[in-house]
Amino acid sequence: MSQTIGWNNFVDTQAQAERRRLRLLEESFDPFSFRQLESLGVRPGWRCLEIGAGAGSVAARMAELAGPENVVATDLSLAFLGPLADLGVTVLHHDVTTDDAPGEFDVIHTRFVLEHLPEREAVIERLSSWLKPGGWLLVEIGVTLPELSSHPATRQTMAALARVMADRVGTAPEWGRALPVPLEAAGLLDCAAEGVVLPARGGQPLAGWLKNTTKLVEEHALATGLVTREVLDEAYAVYETPSFVDYSWMTVGARGRRS
Repeated sequence: MSQTIGWNNFVDTQAQAERRRLRLLEESFDPFSFRQLESLGVRPGWRCLEIGAGAGSVAARMAELAGPENVVATDLSLAFLGPLADLGVTVLHHDVTTDDAPGEFDVIHTRFVLEHLPEREAVIERLSSWLKPGGWLLVEIGVTLPELSSHPATRQTMAALARVMADRVGTAPEWGRALPVPLEAAGLLDCAAEGVVLPARGGQPLAGWLKNTTKLVEEHALATGLVTREVLDEAYAVYETPSFVDYSWMTVGARGRRS
């Protein structure tokens, strides 16, 4: 007997895939994010804001450091943030480009958000104004480096990913290379930046995240001829091959302090 797959099943499948992708992101990048937070000396009582909380791991770390009652986590999708609310974190649906400040904070953190916003410099100015005197803004930006990819298929696939994101979302992956200058331009003090390039090993979280992130845009990439089905399939296979090692993604973390 045949069975029709309904819309709810499709939505659930999409949600599960996105949760897996976000978990791979967390496994790959949380150590760097946590080190950045801890280097600021976040401690009990600090008011903390996480912009674009995703699946919630950074906000959960803030809750451990500062106390859950002192943490606000925002995103345009709250689908995976229920556990944060259960911890006592304030979870808000919030658009950082238009909505009012959800408070005044000792530290504001955002990861892989600003490069996707055309008004990114204006958002930095907004976030800076939400800081308490002496408070810190910490931003992490993803920078694609397809030219450094070690395999022709992944090199072409990474280039296609960057192009689609630029064309459809307005993403500026090269913007992170200018940090910390945008923070200085917003009037913040003690600005500094650090870039880290991690190895994407086949079958490990970073390679899996790159593969699953590419799948988000593959339909458009194929339709516009930026990449072929054969190249995509080869890249996906390479991302699962244990002997594969690649250095095609850089994360830049930058900080600045309000006077």
